[in-house]
Amino acid sequence: MAVRWIVVFALSFFMLAGCGEKESNVGIESPDGKAVDFKPGSVVCPQCHMDVKSLTDSAELVRDGKVTVFDDPGCMVLWMDAHHIDPKSVKLWVYTRDTHRWVDATKAHYSQTDPTPMGYGFGAYEKAAPDRIPFEEMRLRVLRGLTLKDPKIRKKLLGY
Repeated sequence: MAVRWIVVFALSFFMLAGCGEKESNVGIESPDGKAVDFKPGSVVCPQCHMDVKSLTDSAELVRDGKVTVFDDPGCMVLWMDAHHIDPKSVKLWVYTRDTHRWVDATKAHYSQTDPTPMGYGFGAYEKAAPDRIPFEEMRLRVLRGLTLKDPKIRKKLLGY
């Protein structure tokens, strides 16, 4: 009977040890406050706990040289709110869909209807367009729940 428990314990230990392979945003640094490229699939979003599978739609928060990576701009907004972080007190970056590079998240323009990893719909763009909104409006919509996750908003914006 004791051997059985030892085997169960050993297997549990190895399964849990395998979960630690992802960086989980620990140890990513940016002394100059700039965005940092990362290997997709190697980082976990601290808000939704999903793997960050692509640079596209990802966002980064840099505070005191430490980088926190998110898979969706909506996740970044919700995480900052939960941790009482003022957007003006940190450096925020998003990877844009149009120019495929990191830009200041507060200066980016956001679609409301893009298929983003967590379904909020706010794809980031460097270039303005009539149907895109500024950072602060995107932030307020996320905080109020006015995203594609809401069936009424999805119907209004996408027709279904």
